[in-house]
Amino acid sequence: MIIPLMQGDAVDQHHWMTAPQFLNAVALGQVTPGPVVHTVAVVGYAAAGVGGGLLAAAVAFSPSFLFVVVGARRFHALLADPRVRAFVDGAAPAALGAILGSAIPLALALDRAWQWAVLAVAVVALTAGRRGVVGTLLAAGAAGAVVALAGGPLPA
Repeated sequence: MIIPLMQGDAVDQHHWMTAPQFLNAVALGQVTPGPVVHTVAVVGYAAAGVGGGLLAAAVAFSPSFLFVVVGARRFHALLADPRVRAFVDGAAPAALGAILGSAIPLALALDRAWQWAVLAVAVVALTAGRRGVVGTLLAAGAAGAVVALAGGPLPA
C-alpha cells in the first residue's frame, strides 16, 4: 500500500526521480532484506542526498525494529488468541489487494519491451511454474544485467 503513495510523492508530486528510477528503487528493495526500508532510503537519497537517505531509512526502520524488540516474547501468545488469529486470517486478502495496488502502477512504469518480456516470464515462473520469489527476482535481475552488458536499451 505504501509503494503507490511513495511513487505519487517521489515521482508525480516532487519529481525527485522518474518512474523508471522509482521502479529500480523498488526492485533494489525487493532483492534485499527490508524491501520498503531500502526503497524509502533510495527515495530519501534522491530527495536530499546521503543525509536524506540515512534519515529516511532510520524513520522507516525504527517502528518495526521497536515492535520486534518489544513484542517478540509475546508473539506466540498473541497468535493463540482467537481474535488475533481471525485478524491475521482476514488480513491475507487485504495484503493481496495491497500487492496488486503496488504491482499495477509499477508495471505501468516499465518503458522497455525487454522489461515486459522479463515480467511476463517472471509471472509465468511464479504462477504456473511455482518457482520461488527470491530465485525469480534473481533471474529477472540477471536478465537485466545481461541486457545492460550487451548494450541494450536501459530505463531512462
